[in-house]
Amino acid sequence: MCCRETVMPITATEASRLSRRTGLSEEQFCSRDESGIRRLLNNQETKACVFLATSSDLPTAPGICTVYDSRPLGCRTYPVILDESDIAILDDLCPYTEDFDEPSEDDAHRLLNLESKL
Repeated sequence: MCCRETVMPITATEASRLSRRTGLSEEQFCSRDESGIRRLLNNQETKACVFLATSSDLPTAPGICTVYDSRPLGCRTYPVILDESDIAILDDLCPYTEDFDEPSEDDAHRLLNLESKL
């Protein structure tokens, strides 16, 4: 579910690593928003992250991350996100939050550090 219609931000370092790993140019897997932040692209047919191998646009369809070992930190930490007060919480859009421990202050620091690199 988290890999569907993603707006996942990635750092320049992560984009470079993904480019080297996949042989794709940045433009093939990410775009920049109006603030200049890189965000992973979605496949137009499957509505899934371009790195999710799936043939269906159903949100519950199976898929495999093709860059799992090199996935960005935001993907590694999801469904932990920051709320408006920069407190780490579980994203209520994730249907599997009951499978995760409550986020810690360390999680918040890790995401704040990531945010500063975007």
